[in-house]
Amino acid sequence: MLDFILCGFQLVIAFVSHPLMHDSNVAKGFNVIERPASLVVEPCHTMVTVARTLSGCTEQPLTESHLRALSRAFVLSTVLLTVNIAGWLFLWKLAQRSSAQVELSITLAAFVTILIGAPLIAFLCLGWYTRYREFENSLKGPALSAYLQRYWSTRLIQALVDDGALPDSGDGLAPNDAKWREAADVRLALCDRLFARIYHEQYGLPAFVPPFVILLCVAYAAAALVGCNYGPSQTDIAAAKTAIYGISNQVLVASFGGALMFVVSDSVLRIRRRALNVSDAYWYALRIFLAIPIALVAGGPDSTRAAMVFALGTFPVDALLKIVRRIGFPQVTAFENQENPPDKLLSLSGVTLPIVSAFEAEGINSVEQVAAADPLILSIRTGFPFRFTLRLCSQAIVRRHFGENASLLLPIGLADVVPIYLLMRVVDGDTSSDLPKIDDSASVIEGAANRLFPNDAPEQRTAVVKMKFRQIAAEEFTVMLFRITPLDPSL
Repeated sequence: MLDFILCGFQLVIAFVSHPLMHDSNVAKGFNVIERPASLVVEPCHTMVTVARTLSGCTEQPLTESHLRALSRAFVLSTVLLTVNIAGWLFLWKLAQRSSAQVELSITLAAFVTILIGAPLIAFLCLGWYTRYREFENSLKGPALSAYLQRYWSTRLIQALVDDGALPDSGDGLAPNDAKWREAADVRLALCDRLFARIYHEQYGLPAFVPPFVILLCVAYAAAALVGCNYGPSQTDIAAAKTAIYGISNQVLVASFGGALMFVVSDSVLRIRRRALNVSDAYWYALRIFLAIPIALVAGGPDSTRAAMVFALGTFPVDALLKIVRRIGFPQVTAFENQENPPDKLLSLSGVTLPIVSAFEAEGINSVEQVAAADPLILSIRTGFPFRFTLRLCSQAIVRRHFGENASLLLPIGLADVVPIYLLMRVVDGDTSSDLPKIDDSASVIEGAANRLFPNDAPEQRTAVVKMKFRQIAAEEFTVMLFRITPLDPSL
């Protein structure tokens, strides 16, 4: 069986390494294929250059190729087929069950793995690219350079050094050195290739394959377990006891059925939103794995509790954890609620309770975390639209400087960083043609100062607001967001 599996993987490797499975239009130097169609970066040589190692080998950056949609579909379908063939061999050779039970287990497991795997394969081959285009449409040209300077400066500096745009000083460049920023703003094609590499590392196919394989194996084992405990010769099959801790067939099927219902429905919902993450696949595998403990604790050997077990089976893992903690440790839950009151994320414009729950599920519990987070990674993890995530980060930065009073700036349109950036450029005498017209900027600042600090002296509050506005305008995120969402200068 092991030889068979190894042969299957060798076939996959041989297939995906064929030139027809990659974009192979080669030009002098790096050839970047149009990313909306293929999202690949091709090398100018046949062999892919190995990345830098600890031995000090020189890296040739941004030269790896990525599988296209057809290649992805083939690889993932082969993984699905391999899991089913390996399970079939295991059941046929090692499982001590009747031929009828083995045939039922194989058929049931095939249906379950296809039901779970098909939406994931469709997302990774189609929806994944749509999600990528959303980021690509916002991060392009100078905006992409500003993003990499803000959140991936080390990778960007090293890429510039390897590309020959900067001298290799051995110890690297200091973060305050302006040369690498100027070089990055000029070499936008390199920034484009670097972003493609980073995105594939964080959210590409290699990140999805391990949880995909684990999920399929767990789902196959669960379906095979149900099939192997089915006894067609028994008079009362539903109430019959299984070999799994004496759980009845009815409770076992209800528990696994509820888990399968949650996994398929939640994955389809997330795929519709283009918000499926790598962690979701791990959670799905854990949810199926917990079906037996839930059946044992909630249902036990009594088949009359099958409905309750099925209902619990449809709960996500985080909801089950909350239920367990409330039942087992009520004093701990009350203490946490008292000692750790929720941060006022709801004070941000556009934030609702479901959005707060999504942030908390990703470990984002405060406005300060939103302000400091990488908006692209945060958008991937939460599934929110990228522009919406940018706006929340923008509001969080203003709130970081003014606290709860930042909401007072909403009526005058200064609760986001870009209007503040444009205002301060006008205040400083910038007459560039790319700026929208602002009438009487001094009155605007005075109005903001009156709203924020109504009890302070007029000169003092105006000076403080100007200082805060300049600090906001000087942040790297502000410059990046101005490049991403420029306003129409004709207005």
